[in-house]
Parts: sequence; structure tokens; C-alpha cells
Amino acid sequence: MRHKGKRGEDMMQNEEGMMNMAQRDERVEKVKENRAADKKAFGKFIIILALSLALGFVVGMAAVATMGKQDMLIAGIKNVTMMIAPFCSIVVTTIVLIMTMIWIKQARKLYASWDGEDEELIDKVERKLSLGLIATSVNMILGYLFFSMGIYSIEMDDLHQFYNVFRWLGIFGGLIYTLIVCVVLQKNLINFTKEINPEKQGSVYDTKFQKNWLASCDESEQRQVHQAGFVAWQAGTNTCLGLWVFTFIGMMVWDFGMMPVLMVITIWLVMTIRYHVECIRLSKH
Repeated sequence: MRHKGKRGEDMMQNEEGMMNMAQRDERVEKVKENRAADKKAFGKFIIILALSLALGFVVGMAAVATMGKQDMLIAGIKNVTMMIAPFCSIVVTTIVLIMTMIWIKQARKLYASWDGEDEELIDKVERKLSLGLIATSVNMILGYLFFSMGIYSIEMDDLHQFYNVFRWLGIFGGLIYTLIVCVVLQKNLINFTKEINPEKQGSVYDTKFQKNWLASCDESEQRQVHQAGFVAWQAGTNTCLGLWVFTFIGMMVWDFGMMPVLMVITIWLVMTIRYHVECIRLSKH
């Protein structure tokens, strides 16, 4: 019996040894695979780095060439914004309003003819609603841009002139008009989506709308949201890198100061830290 027990222990030790050897071989193979992948990608990395340095040199030289001319450039930008900014929000928002109402009408017409089984038709309906959400979201951001441009271009000392008062009212009225139209349109789009998908929850007027909406999505939809969020994070990171280059050159050449750089870096840090913290949190579940 003692002999059999010892033989069993030897067999277990041999199996463990074989498993350890297999794991070591797997690790060695993985190291080789990583080295091969790094070697293959290194050439592309060097090319991209060289092109980036060349582009940076060209942009830097162009920036130096315009040194001392920023006042003329700023004056030109201010003249253009002075003419278009006060009324851009009203014009663009009206166009978005008309387009979105057309999409909603088309979507309702398609939904009314749905037999409950044609998935391609319901995809067309949801695609039109998605176009409306994209248009209204982008328009809301543009509303803040046009408002900022209008305030930047207006002369505070000339408010006693009727035209400047009219422009001032156009700037504030355009922002209010944009916000009201976008929120109402988004409410109609979301409510229509909830008609198609009764399980969806959340109101546009609720501050926790995004959280409630995501909680009411199924696993497939949540995966889509997370994948889209990752792509958006990558795009934001690349954009921040480009903005940092621009604001850094502006700080050195065009007297931007440190504030634009700090704003870009702050956004970049918040995105990066929040993304990785959320990854750690999700991994615990």
C-alpha cells in the first residue's frame, strides 16, 4: 500500500512537472510572438514618428513665419464672426429642425406600415431616429460655439447703437432657441424610440437619463455602447494630442499663454484616468 501511495505521488509530481514545462513553453512561445509583433510594428512606428516630426517642423516654420501677424489674423477672424455669429444659431437650428421633423415623419410612416416581423424596415426607422439624435446633439454643441463667437466679436462699448443691440439679442436669443429646439426634438426622438422598444426607460428631462437608458438596454446594446465609447475615447485622445500641438505652438509663437494648453491637458487627463478607473471597476464584476 505504501508502495502504491508513493507511486501515485510520483505520478502527480510528474504531471505537475509536465504542466509546468508546458506553461513555460507557452510563455517562451508568447515572448517570441510578442517580439515578432513588435519588430513588425516598429518599422511603421518609425515611419509615423518621422512623418510627425516633419509635419511638426513644417507647422512650426509656418507659425514662425506668421509671428507678429497674429493681430491682423485675429482682426480678420473677428470681422467674419461679427457678421455671421449672431444669427448662425438661428439659421442652423432652423435647418436642423426641418430636417429632423422630416426624419421623424418618415420614421412614423414606416413604423405604421410595419408588420412586426420585417427587421430591415424597423432598422430603417431606428436609423432615421439616430440621424435626428446626431443632428440635434451636434447642433447643440454648435450653439455654444456660435454664442462664444458672438460674444467675442461684439463691441461692448457700442451697445448704444441699435444694430449692436439687435446683434446682442440675436446672440442670446439664438442660444436659447437652439437649446429649446434641440431638447424638444430629442424628447420626441427618445419617446418614439420608447414606443418601438417599450422596455426602454428614461426621460430627456431627467438628469440621470443616460444612466437609466443604459440600464434598460439589453446586453447586446450595452456592448455596442461600450464599444462606441472606446472608439470615442480613442478619437478624443487623438484630438487632444492634435490640440496640444496647436496650443503649444500658439503659446510659443502667437502669445496664447498657458491656459489653452492647461485646458487641453485637463480634458485629456480626465478622459484617460476615468477610462482606466472604469476598466478596473468593471473587471471586478
